[in-house]
Amino acid sequence: MGTTKSSKNKNQQINSSIDISKKTDSVYFESITLFFIVALLCIDFLPTFRSIEIIGTQYLYLAILNTIIGIWFYNNPSIIPQNFISFYKKKLAIKFYLAFLLLCGISLFFAKNISLGIVSLTSLIIIFFTFINLIILLDNRLNLIYKIAFLIGISVFIRSFIELRQFSQIASSESIINALNKLKGNTGNINILSASLSIKIPFLFLGIFYFKKWVKWFLVLTLFITTTLLFLSGSRAAYLSLFIESVLFILIFLKFKSIFNQEKSNILYLIIPILFSFFISNQIFKKSNNAGRYQSVTNRIEQTANLKDASVNERFNMWNNALTMIQKNPITGIGLGNWKIESIPYEKTMANDHQISNHPHNDFLEISTETGVLNGFIYLTLFIILVYLNLKTILKSDKQDSKIIAVVSLLTILTYGIDAVFNFPLYRPTMQLSFCLFFALTLLNSSDTSETIENKSNKNIPIFILLISLITVFFSFKTFKAYQLENDINVDFVTHKITLRAHDIVANLPDFPNVLSTGEAFSTYAGKYFLEEQNYKQAFIYLNKGDKINPYQGRTDYYKSLIATNNNKNDSAYIYAKRALDIRPRNKIYYILAINTALVLKDTLEILKVHRIYTQYKNAPDVWINTSSALNQSNYGNNKLINFIDKGLKIFPGDSLLLERKRLFQNSSFVVSAGDFFINKKYEQAINAYKKALNQDPSNGNLMLNIGLCYFNLKKYNNAIPYFENSLKAKIENNGKSEYFLGICYYNLKQVEKGCEYMNLAKNKNYSNSNEIVKQSCK
Repeated sequence: MGTTKSSKNKNQQINSSIDISKKTDSVYFESITLFFIVALLCIDFLPTFRSIEIIGTQYLYLAILNTIIGIWFYNNPSIIPQNFISFYKKKLAIKFYLAFLLLCGISLFFAKNISLGIVSLTSLIIIFFTFINLIILLDNRLNLIYKIAFLIGISVFIRSFIELRQFSQIASSESIINALNKLKGNTGNINILSASLSIKIPFLFLGIFYFKKWVKWFLVLTLFITTTLLFLSGSRAAYLSLFIESVLFILIFLKFKSIFNQEKSNILYLIIPILFSFFISNQIFKKSNNAGRYQSVTNRIEQTANLKDASVNERFNMWNNALTMIQKNPITGIGLGNWKIESIPYEKTMANDHQISNHPHNDFLEISTETGVLNGFIYLTLFIILVYLNLKTILKSDKQDSKIIAVVSLLTILTYGIDAVFNFPLYRPTMQLSFCLFFALTLLNSSDTSETIENKSNKNIPIFILLISLITVFFSFKTFKAYQLENDINVDFVTHKITLRAHDIVANLPDFPNVLSTGEAFSTYAGKYFLEEQNYKQAFIYLNKGDKINPYQGRTDYYKSLIATNNNKNDSAYIYAKRALDIRPRNKIYYILAINTALVLKDTLEILKVHRIYTQYKNAPDVWINTSSALNQSNYGNNKLINFIDKGLKIFPGDSLLLERKRLFQNSSFVVSAGDFFINKKYEQAINAYKKALNQDPSNGNLMLNIGLCYFNLKKYNNAIPYFENSLKAKIENNGKSEYFLGICYYNLKQVEKGCEYMNLAKNKNYSNSNEIVKQSCK
């Protein structure tokens, strides 16, 4: 049966209508995709909202954004292929990623602190669904890669410009070295800032080669200011990343010139900005006059191979600890997120004061330590698979755009991998966003999209995304509130202005996480607040709770020692202080507390024991001075004191503090005691000690002056005058100090004429504010 002309026209109109509808849908979906990508890029510009850690704000933001995307998917189900799950579950990379997440979840059953594990797992799930959302949004829309590169370029430009502007302001108002030390953006760490910028460099390369006219020049300028910032950061991982990105891109360009369809001379658009930024950075370093991290770019690179460099040595120590912990728990690990606490005992002889390592600065070792060797292998293999897929596309694909996307993805993966070896991008949202992007681009770019079937209404996946995202919103909000509370606590103790009450802390004790970013339990700080309020019973209750959560930092014993001291339980005070020092033998605060509590007991054996524990790991001349003062006040023999100082001088020969202390002990132990009493404003005891010293050295004018000052501070001016006069006769100095205090004494005794006589003598010797006093009190 034939087709009439009118029916043909009607079919053409229908087909035309369908084509227009599809085109309209395509433009709409592409616009929404770019909108959500812009929203994702905004995490680098979020304020902290009073969170001690920016990651608290960022993860909450991503969880909320995933929820919003899930709602949009629910209302636009046609964007999701009907066979989305069956298609992607066949992908080896997806299988490894899901296995990685599964083993991370299983590790919680072996974690001592499940709270930390839940927080870490929540962040991993947020990133997983960010990745899934990108897969859906970019499916059949890889043509947006150039627009995405431009959007990333705008983001990088704004961020770099803000940082360099702030750097310039600080350098001009303070100093270049201060400006360099404050380069960290809102990441809280210069290495994180530099890594988050360097991982976006490949997208700048892509944009520079693709765009023309003003967009090209804008991206060239962005490359220049970004690489300048990277060089100024002094981050060796960023240097290495930039080098590999640049060299590989140039080699690929020269080897596969047809991919980019550009003249060889265009490579100068990359080389010149980088070289110029290198030169500018070195000039700035020269002006900083710094001999360490910011001496020069080349010097910083050389430090990488220097095993004696402090930061290099510190990383090796952490990696060695990780390997030791892996040997003890190779199958199950210590539990996801538990490195922060379980690593502390391994660092007690290396970490100073309250310092801990939140991460071992190697993601592969951290995953192996926390979730087992198998999962560490799976995580590493995931990156190997992604590298393979991109290399395969570069070498075998016949599509130019696919090759270009593979080049950018490959460079981004390698940059992430370098950072994963030296830092901890796994738990930094700004780095995880790049992880999601290169993972999604790699899978989509290496998949045969012809396998997918026509899109139909599919609301099961959006509902699943929505439900899981809402759960992550709950846990990330809890984490965010915990970080806010930590910030408030931190402000209290930094400013020494206690604004919170103990019951405020107790009423808001977080469950996720139950420890601060410093590793200390929130319960311990509740006990600290009760201690401040002198509610010692409640303080003990919460200190004990905190000790069960983290018994490795000695904080609870430190606070218990303070409570015991306040209750005059001196034996208990020393036991707690000594226990804290045993837990953290490099903690100076614990050392001082243990010394002071042993001093109260006048126990010289314990004082020496404390000294041996601390100096075994952290030795300095001032430690010997502190210990010798405690020994002296505990009536340690004078000859023993001299022998003790001699031991210190063998370690620190020629040290002026120790030599002076030895001279004083040789002169008289009473002088040292008197000096300690004077510093502590115990003037009566100081007078007795100085008089005993004066009996051994009757012509010592300094002792006379010091006795006079003690009486002066006690307002016993009649007693002070003879000693000041004798110090004048001894002619120990010629700076007017004795005359000045004689003048003040006579003023206070209403003998103004006599006071003016001595004050004028002090004035003639330019002592302190004697000139002003003469003008006011003497005619």
